[in-house]
Amino acid sequence: MQETSLTRQDEKALKALIDWWAEAGLELDAPIVRAKPGRAPAPAAKPRAIAKPPRAATAAAARAAGFGDTRKAGPGALEAAAKADTLEALEKVIGEFEGCALKRTARNTVFARGNAGARIMIVGEAPGRDEDEQGKPFVGRSGQLLDRMFAAIGLGEDDLYISNIVNWRPPGNRNPTQEEIAICLPLIERHIALKAPDFLVVAGGVSAQSLLRSETGITRLRGQWSDYKLRDASGAETGQTIPCLPVFHPSFLLRQPASKRQAWSDMLALEARLNGR
Repeated sequence: MQETSLTRQDEKALKALIDWWAEAGLELDAPIVRAKPGRAPAPAAKPRAIAKPPRAATAAAARAAGFGDTRKAGPGALEAAAKADTLEALEKVIGEFEGCALKRTARNTVFARGNAGARIMIVGEAPGRDEDEQGKPFVGRSGQLLDRMFAAIGLGEDDLYISNIVNWRPPGNRNPTQEEIAICLPLIERHIALKAPDFLVVAGGVSAQSLLRSETGITRLRGQWSDYKLRDASGAETGQTIPCLPVFHPSFLLRQPASKRQAWSDMLALEARLNGR
């Protein structure tokens, strides 16, 4: 049989195909290895299909799956969160936590970026590919847009502290499932309690519904100030609240640029609140 080798054009086509698979939510079970000259290239591993994100659950289905209910998380996450009494300790606890299956498919645990002393804490949904590679939240295209949004009202990275509901990337950049959210919820709630920001901004429907214990969609929640209820290490409400502003997730704005007008309105509402207006 005649031996073949990959040409530069073949390599470019193969890379384009892999990138397309990644954008489509497909992942490879094994890396593609460049063939050495004079040897037949090894066949590419067949892509493994990743389930599409589930449609928005009905209220009954959400309750049955334990969406936004820390009692469904089991003692593992609650006990892990309770061990931490500082942000540094919580980062170590989350890095060692094995209760979420997402950790087994992720490259890195994504904890936070920004200034731990900032007045504003932003909580998104879950890391994407760029975040998984760098181990920091909101560093890809949506993160760059997020930074520009806050920069437009005079806020830089030193003015913000940023994290996510889930600390590990779901395969194929799918949405985290309700079970995964419920498992991780005590961790992010402990994160918020230890950070104790003056203002909480929740980006996207997943984070808004989870933290506010709401079944209302983000289209109706966004731009409406709410009171986020702080919880102690046991998951019980403390009676204290933090002003919370739900906003569209930047990834949604990249897909729906017409909604940037509403996002700008939300930024102005935040600026007014920061300035005591």
